[in-house]
Amino acid sequence: MGAHCTVRPLLFRVNVSSTIGMGHLMRCLALAQAAEASDIPCHFVVDVGGKALAIARQDWIYPVTEIPALPDNQAGEWLSGLASEIHACAVIADGYDISVEQLQPVKESGIPLVVMDDGQRSLVAQASLIVNSTTSALDEKYMHINPRATVCSGSQYRLMRREFQQGANIPFERRHGIALCIGGSDPKGLTVPLISALSETLADVPIRVITGAAFKGLQELQGAIKASALPIQHIHNCQDMADVWRHCKLAISAAGGSQFELGVCETPSILLMVAENQRMATAHVVDEGWCEAFDCTARAPVYDIAKRVKTLWQNPGQLAQMHDALAGRYRADGAERLLNAIAEVI
Repeated sequence: MGAHCTVRPLLFRVNVSSTIGMGHLMRCLALAQAAEASDIPCHFVVDVGGKALAIARQDWIYPVTEIPALPDNQAGEWLSGLASEIHACAVIADGYDISVEQLQPVKESGIPLVVMDDGQRSLVAQASLIVNSTTSALDEKYMHINPRATVCSGSQYRLMRREFQQGANIPFERRHGIALCIGGSDPKGLTVPLISALSETLADVPIRVITGAAFKGLQELQGAIKASALPIQHIHNCQDMADVWRHCKLAISAAGGSQFELGVCETPSILLMVAENQRMATAHVVDEGWCEAFDCTARAPVYDIAKRVKTLWQNPGQLAQMHDALAGRYRADGAERLLNAIAEVI
């Protein structure tokens, strides 16, 4: 990134909570880590309650502030004031609950605004740079809404945290067990029912259950694990998901950002769509041949999922084919590419 920005920070405005999960925060963390490697400071502004979720990570080194409980227009003035106070070279907005009113003062101040968009397009008109790492299919619509913006779209801009850029993937024949992780918060409460269904369906299959810092049902989960005859390891607030994904033969995961992590780690997967905005990206990766998907937006068919897990587990040849479909398909350097694009806009 240009030398003129080496002492001017990036300011992130990110939605994160136990209700919506940590996906927005994790992809912004990937960009912040890339900035850190270039000696660019970063400052985060999160929702009320979000600071505790951020600093729970061992690799969190960034100043983080919770946005004041103000009407959106006043919160926008506060955000713009903070950006000016720290001499931010750009503001990155990532979240479906961030309003136009929160960002309008930033736009009016002349500070470049980077909008992470997953298809909702609600903030596109405010952006200097629009990022959609899932697809380039919306580029024409972006340009119609905001013809002056720069668009960074497609797989080359997928944001992977440092853990996914380091180390090597494990050969399939050396992998073992199933990994289950329904995002940072599991907002639909699928982890416990899935453990119960898998316990009734499988025998002697080791399962590693991962819950994020925003997960609220730890006591119920511990009861389900204790009641299961399966060998289950539980890791709460896991700090290295790359290690988890790389060592399992099959993953059961929420769709969304995690599916790109799984792609980088070359891990056969069953993806659970828990939000409508995941539908397009999930359909695309299913077509790639390395994963299957279940629609859990309304009702989660946990026993159908467990039966499909059993069928795949009993067919190692099919799992190996799913693994092979990922060979060389995914890259982990999207954060550096986006950082360079931000430099050009600045």
